Amino acid sequence: MNRLRTKVAAALVAVCALTTVAIAQAATGDTLGVTTKTQRIVPDASGGFNFLTTAGGEGYTVRDGSEEGGTALGVAGNGREKRRTSISYFGQLTDFQLADEESPLRVEFLDPQGGPFTSSWRPGEALNPQEEDAMIRQFNAFSAAPPHIAKGKVKPKMDFVVNTGDISDNNQYNEALWNLQLIEGDTVSPGSGVNPASQIGSHPLCPAGMNVKDAGNPAAYTGVQDRDEWPAPTMGYFWDPDQPNPGPVAVNPFAGWPAYPGLMDRAQKSFKATGLKVPAYQVFGNHDSLVQGNAWGSGIFEQIATGCLKPINDDAANSGRSGGELLSFVIDPTFTAQDLLNIRSSVPEYFMEVPPDPDRRLISKKEHMEIYKSTGKDNGHGFGFVDKAEQTASNGYASYYSFSPRAGVRYISIDTASEGGKVLVSDKGNLDDPQFKWLESQLQKATAANEVVVVFSHHAPGSMTADIPDEDAVSCANVDPAAVPGCDGDPRDSSPIHLGTDVANLLLKYPAAIAWVAGHSHENEITPFTAPGGGNGFWSIRTAALADWPKQNRLLEIFDNRDGNLSIFGTVIDHAASVDAPASGTSAAGMSTDQLASLSRAVGYNDNQTGAEACGSIKCGEGNADDRNVELLIKDPRKPKANVNSVKVSPKKRKLRAGKKFNLVVKVSNFITATADAKNVRIRIRSSNKRVRVKGKVKSSVIIKKIKPGTTSKVRIPVRALGKARGKAKITVTVAGKKATANLKVIAKKKRR
Repeated sequence: MNRLRTKVAAALVAVCALTTVAIAQAATGDTLGVTTKTQRIVPDASGGFNFLTTAGGEGYTVRDGSEEGGTALGVAGNGREKRRTSISYFGQLTDFQLADEESPLRVEFLDPQGGPFTSSWRPGEALNPQEEDAMIRQFNAFSAAPPHIAKGKVKPKMDFVVNTGDISDNNQYNEALWNLQLIEGDTVSPGSGVNPASQIGSHPLCPAGMNVKDAGNPAAYTGVQDRDEWPAPTMGYFWDPDQPNPGPVAVNPFAGWPAYPGLMDRAQKSFKATGLKVPAYQVFGNHDSLVQGNAWGSGIFEQIATGCLKPINDDAANSGRSGGELLSFVIDPTFTAQDLLNIRSSVPEYFMEVPPDPDRRLISKKEHMEIYKSTGKDNGHGFGFVDKAEQTASNGYASYYSFSPRAGVRYISIDTASEGGKVLVSDKGNLDDPQFKWLESQLQKATAANEVVVVFSHHAPGSMTADIPDEDAVSCANVDPAAVPGCDGDPRDSSPIHLGTDVANLLLKYPAAIAWVAGHSHENEITPFTAPGGGNGFWSIRTAALADWPKQNRLLEIFDNRDGNLSIFGTVIDHAASVDAPASGTSAAGMSTDQLASLSRAVGYNDNQTGAEACGSIKCGEGNADDRNVELLIKDPRKPKANVNSVKVSPKKRKLRAGKKFNLVVKVSNFITATADAKNVRIRIRSSNKRVRVKGKVKSSVIIKKIKPGTTSKVRIPVRALGKARGKAKITVTVAGKKATANLKVIAKKKRR
C-alpha cells in the first residue's frame, strides 16, 4: 500500500516526550515494563541463524487519516496534551494460536507443500504457552503504568485486556483449557497424551497391534520434531532441536539452526502461570471454532483428534511421497476412519502411532463459552455479557456481546468466524444476518446513550471475504453434537451473509463508532475508513500475532482532547521474556519458562516461512512505522452532555450528641467521560428523624452551580440534633437520581451537676 506518512513535527515530539510516562532505559535484554518507544528488538550481526538484541526505540506517528488521500478524521489541536482526559485504557492480545503440537489432528504434513499451507506448522509452536505467559506478564506491568498520562498527571488504570481471537490453534478442549489457565494464573500442563492401553482395539483409530511411540511415557513429546520417532526415512524438513542437521537429505531448512537437547520434552512440562491482573475478555477467531481454522468439526476429525494415528509427511524431495492422499481427508467431507486405515495399510510411513488423549476432543462454540464461564471470573471472560434474547434465539450458540467498563464508552465484540467451514475459504471471516442486525441495534443504543463505540473482532474488514453460509456445516438437528461438535447449532437462518464491506458501511452510518480493533492478519496495520462525503469515519487497527514475528501485541488509550477531537494512542509492546535467548548447545532440561519464551521469539524471527526476513526487505508482520506507535485523531461524535455519576457522603456513620451539630461533607462527581459541564446540580437532603435537621429543616437542598467533566465538587451541609433528639437518624442525599446515606446515633445531653 502506498501511503503518505504524517510524521510528528519536532514541537509535537517534544510535547509527546513530556507527556509520556517516563520509563528508565532498560538494560540490554530487559523487556519487562518497556515499550517499543524505548527500545526495539532487532537481529544481531551473527550470520545464519540470527539471535536478537536491542536497538533504539520508535516514537509516535500522528495520523489524522488524510494521509490516505481522503478527508481528515480529526484535528491535532495545539496544547491537547495539557487538556486530555482518559476515556478508556485497555490491552489487546491476539493470535496466540496455542497448539497441542502432539495432536493427531495437526496438519503439519501440508506445510511442505507451501502456499496457503505454510502456517500448518511453526518450528517454535511448542513454546507458545510459555510465550503467552510472558506477554501476560508484560500487560500486568502496564496495568497501572500507561504509556501516556492525562490532565493533572493522572495515570489511567487499565480497564481490561481483550484477546481478539485465535487463542487456540485447533479448537480442541485441552487448548481452550490451557488458555483459560494462563489468563487465570493456574498451573498449566501443556503436554498431551495418555496411556494407550484402554484405547487400543476400542477406538476406531487405535487399531489392535499398534506400536505406540512413548506408550510407557506419554508425557514425553511425541511428534514431527523428534526425528527418532519417524517411521522412515530420516526426517529432514522439520526442525528437531536435538539434532538440527541429520545428514544427507534433500530439503532441510534448519540445517544451520542451533541445537537444544531435550527441548521438546522440556516444553511439555507443567508451570504456574502468572495470570492477568485485570479483567480478561475473549473473542472467537477462526482457529477457535474450526479445525485448523478452516473446516467444521466433523465426526472423522473428532476421531482423528482423540485417536492414535498421527498423519505425517516429510518434504516430497526427501520421502518420495507427495502427501496427496493425506490432503484428501482434509477437504473431503465424506472421508471416513476406514479410509484413513486404508491409507495406513498401503503406506504405513504416512503415520506416527502416538499416545491418544480424550482431552484433544473438539468442542462446540457453546461448550467453548461454557468453559470460560465455568470459573465465574470476568463475566465468563466476556461470554457472560451475551444478550439473553440472543442466547435463547440461537440455542445457546450466540457468542457476541457488548459491555461498558465505564460510562461513556461501549465495546462491542463480534464473532467473525465463518462457521460453514469450507477449507481455504472459511479461514476468512463474515457475519451472519442475525448478528449483523444485533450489531446495528447496539450501534443505535450507543448513539442514544451518547457513547463512543469500539468494535472488537478477529477479522478486520479486508479479511471478511468468506461468502459461506453457516448451513454449509451439517445441522445439529440431524447429528449427535457430541460426536460431531462442529455442527451448526444455531437454528436461525444465517443468510444473507455479510462481508467486510457490509460491516464497514454499517459502522460508517453511526459516527459513534470510532475504531475497529482486530487481528488475524498477523501484522501491524492501521487504516482509516471515511464515510462517503466525509464527516465521520473510524480507524481499523490490526495488531501482529504472538504466534509469528514480531511476537508483539498492543496497548490502546482513548483520550478526550477537550477540543472536539479524540486521540487513540496505540503502543506496540514485546513480551516480557529476555531478549537474550540461550546459546546453541544449551541443554533444555534446566531452562526456565522465561528462557523458553525468549527462545521462541528468536525462533520466530528466523522461521523460513513466516519469520522476519521471509518477506524480503520489509520484515514480515512488523508493518510500517505508522502502523505501530501511533496517535490517531478522530472527531468526538458525542453531543455535549454532563454525566453526574457519583455522590458520596462522609462520615457515613457517627455519633451526635443532642444539642450539637456537625458538617456532613457531600461530594458530587461529573464523570471523566462527560462532554459538558454539569450545571445547577441540585443536592436534596432529608433526615429520617424530625429532631435531627439539615440546614435547620427535615428536608432541604443545595445547588452546585458547575462541575467540570472529570472533577468533583464538595459542599458541607450543617446537621444539628435538637436538644430533645433521641434514637437514630438516617440522612439521605440524592443527586441526579443517585443516593448516598449517613447513619447517626443520637446521644443524650450530658447532665449538669
